[in-house]
Amino acid sequence: MSPVCPAIAACRRARPPSSVAVVGVLDTLHCPTLGRVVATPYRLRRGRLQVLMPPGAALSDVDTPQPDSETMPTAGVADHSVAPAKSANRTRRLVVWVVAAVVVALVTAALFVRLPYYTLSPGSSRATEPLITVTDAETFENDGSIDFLTVSLRQATAAELAAAWFDAAVEVESEEDLFGKQSESENRDINVRMMSDSKDAAAYQALTRLGYTITSTGTGAIVASVRTDGPAHGVLSKGDVIVAVQGQPITLNSELVAALGAATPGSLVEFVVQNFDGTDEHTIEIRLGARPDDPSRGYLGVSAFTRDLNFDFPVTVTINSGVVSGPSAGLAFTLGVLDVLTPGSLTGGRHIATTGTMDLNGVVGPVGGVHQKVVAARRSGAELMLVPSSELDDARRYAEGLRIEPADSLDEALAILTTVGGGNDVLPPKPSSEPGF
Repeated sequence: MSPVCPAIAACRRARPPSSVAVVGVLDTLHCPTLGRVVATPYRLRRGRLQVLMPPGAALSDVDTPQPDSETMPTAGVADHSVAPAKSANRTRRLVVWVVAAVVVALVTAALFVRLPYYTLSPGSSRATEPLITVTDAETFENDGSIDFLTVSLRQATAAELAAAWFDAAVEVESEEDLFGKQSESENRDINVRMMSDSKDAAAYQALTRLGYTITSTGTGAIVASVRTDGPAHGVLSKGDVIVAVQGQPITLNSELVAALGAATPGSLVEFVVQNFDGTDEHTIEIRLGARPDDPSRGYLGVSAFTRDLNFDFPVTVTINSGVVSGPSAGLAFTLGVLDVLTPGSLTGGRHIATTGTMDLNGVVGPVGGVHQKVVAARRSGAELMLVPSSELDDARRYAEGLRIEPADSLDEALAILTTVGGGNDVLPPKPSSEPGF
């Protein structure tokens, strides 16, 4: 049975006796049964709605209307001219939604999904002296500043990798190159340990330079970083612990430095290595290269720190590094402790930035991210920057007017500071020997 238009139903409910004919005009309406009817004359007779046609035309029964050029298709009647268009519209809408969903997914992934790559960008330049507290000894406030520099390390998204391509101050490193065999959490633990050891080594060097007697102990040399151009690359990884060289036990990093210093370039050296936690002890051999700054000395291409380093300090030195971790502030902390314990200004009143590790022999070691640290030093307004000599060329490439000088030891750093009115000029004479070894 064909559906009945609401207008017809209303008329039927209100129809008069069958002997009365009601004549009127249907207003413009749309309905699924009648289609489109525009001001059509009608009459209701004996319960049936009839459309009044123009003169000469027959009356049509609109209980079962027939479509014409002015009406929409009725229910149950296929309109072959409209159906394909509707199907095409649905297909187009589906394609648009699918494409939009794919674009949204790609943009979301590019912005939020972290990849196995990290960006290294310029971090901060922070004064060391306000972070240092010494008890049981007199301290001094001085003009000038000795800053340590940081690198901002961030696991990158695709969007951040693309942005790094256009930023000369940002570099990209793979997860494997940065962490070696360690997980990110293990690497964080290692860096925290290295920062602690760096502070101890800084206090040891500063107090020894001022004439204090200090003893130290350790359980091996932890690899802090491996240079990609060095002989150890691909053999040693960050977090490995060297416990013997050529059959001689290594308990302190200074002993590793001494052992490598006694070896000649090109010699094949045997190392006994453990994991960071002391497990998986094994033996490896590495053929040494030549140091870039001194071709007569053997070169392994790593920086290292003493594991489980302990000191018997005559005074208590506390360095509050906050959330910063890693070993690269060793030289800065050493100079900072000296400055706090010295009545004159170690910097000659200048703003000095430094980077480089510090070991128990007073040797300054290479660090990562020197490019980003130079940018951080420039932005801080530093007048002079000290870097390990092996990284001098790279550092000066980004200097843009900043004076950058090489320092491979505490003695060399103090000699440079002497040229600006500080350094050895404000320190007591160096002791003839350094106790503790």
